[in-house]
Amino acid sequence: MMKFLLSLVTLLITISSCKSSTDVVENSKNMHETPSGTYYITQLGNTDISLNEITISFDETSNNVTGFASCNSFFGSYSTDNNTIIFGDIAASKKWCSKDIMTIEKQFLKSLSLVNSFSIDTSSISFSENDNLLIKGIRTIAASKKSTTTGDSYKTAVKYEASTRGSFDFILISKHGISISKDQSLQTIQKHSIDLAQWEELKNLIENTDLETLNQLKPPSQKHQYDGALHATLAIQIGDVEYMTPTFDHGNPPMEIEALVNKVLSIKEKTVKQ
Repeated sequence: MMKFLLSLVTLLITISSCKSSTDVVENSKNMHETPSGTYYITQLGNTDISLNEITISFDETSNNVTGFASCNSFFGSYSTDNNTIIFGDIAASKKWCSKDIMTIEKQFLKSLSLVNSFSIDTSSISFSENDNLLIKGIRTIAASKKSTTTGDSYKTAVKYEASTRGSFDFILISKHGISISKDQSLQTIQKHSIDLAQWEELKNLIENTDLETLNQLKPPSQKHQYDGALHATLAIQIGDVEYMTPTFDHGNPPMEIEALVNKVLSIKEKTVKQ
């Protein structure tokens, strides 16, 4: 009986030791995992903001952070050490949206400046100030561009916006039609049908666009920063995921999307003339 008890105790100690070792390895892996790729922000404090389509993207090679803050694109830098993170030099474009959207945007950007720690699991990321949760997001799912743009179960659309203090243009094109508005609150939208041949041409341009690097494109000029040009953005929606460019000058898009932007504007002009 004594031998049995000794064997049982030894077995339990061994199991406990193995579990502890496994926990240490897992904790170590989690602690040293760093933010990478793009996350969609779902929560600001205790508030669900998933409908605001806020995104944040991390470039590990340059330690740059970019994203969409609900109305404006933002960019800056970040540094990490284990599970601590500091965002620095965060700046944003200067487009004006409705009061509700701007309120969320200001809260989000302010929260970024307060963040000092993060945690990551398989599908989400959390940013906190000490133990106070400020921001939570989910990792985007990278899907095959070919399958997502051709599959019937996915929604594919292109959205283009250009604005200044006194001007606003909104264009949304999908297989099902074209939506156009000059109303910044999007309360008034004109809807038109689309020629399928035009849609096929546009879809081919989407399929040849590198979606994963869209938010890292460098604008060839910066006139929009002092109102020398309209603030423009291009977004491609694939299923439930939206890929968006940084703000660029309307009329001078990054070379990588020039053909796509020109096609969107051409379809819009032809539609308006009809």
